[in-house]
Amino acid sequence: MLSSWSEAVRQGVPLRIWDNTPQGFGGWMDYPNLVVYSSGSNIGLGPAIKCLLTKLQAESQWVNALYFDQDADWSALTYRWVVEVMKKNSMGLGSKSPQLIGIRGGPHPTNPIKVRTMFTNGMIFPVGPVLKLMNRYQPYFLECVDYQLCYKANLSGWSLFQIDGCPELFHDASRPFLELKIGSNIYRKRIYPPGRSRRFLLNLGALSMEALFRFDFNYLWVFLRNVLTHLAYRFWFDALWYLRPSVRQT
Repeated sequence: MLSSWSEAVRQGVPLRIWDNTPQGFGGWMDYPNLVVYSSGSNIGLGPAIKCLLTKLQAESQWVNALYFDQDADWSALTYRWVVEVMKKNSMGLGSKSPQLIGIRGGPHPTNPIKVRTMFTNGMIFPVGPVLKLMNRYQPYFLECVDYQLCYKANLSGWSLFQIDGCPELFHDASRPFLELKIGSNIYRKRIYPPGRSRRFLLNLGALSMEALFRFDFNYLWVFLRNVLTHLAYRFWFDALWYLRPSVRQT
């Protein structure tokens, strides 16, 4: 990710990083608008987001924070586009409750649409409200953060919106994948660290049980569908990977 945001920082885009690298990555650029925080260990995505938002709140100047994973590729134009979108829609999203807004890259801008889930990679956090939400619901904020955060926000009466068409935003630019090519179609499987897929499924299972307990069948279907598709797709991909080596991509 280092090269993707470096030019944006040079152009004055304010950037805060939580470095989850054990013992710290080091070698960061020295710019007044870039601040790097770290605990010196990998504490997981959910706790890292919470720690970073806590630091932002302590800085006392940030109402909202646009979050990207390390896999994303973005630019100063991406940042300026999001700022303009927020100005345009800040009073027009039809809700006085806190809001989660997901930004996605693409060639065709859309108006905000209501959704049930979105990825944290490209999510706009209202700093104070999200911290209160994460303090209220402590368990499971490690993997599966996207689904849990969206579900807890929904339970708390928040509105969730998705806006597409952000320029120069590529969510998975540096994400490691295995690839298969069958005909003209490319299929990918994300490479996870050991145990991450299992934790993801366990947390989705926990959210499914909570949704069932609450008789929330809309979210129950969202969670169970993702459990099933995650397992089925990875089983299908692995079977082809080992049975048909000719379709593997370098």
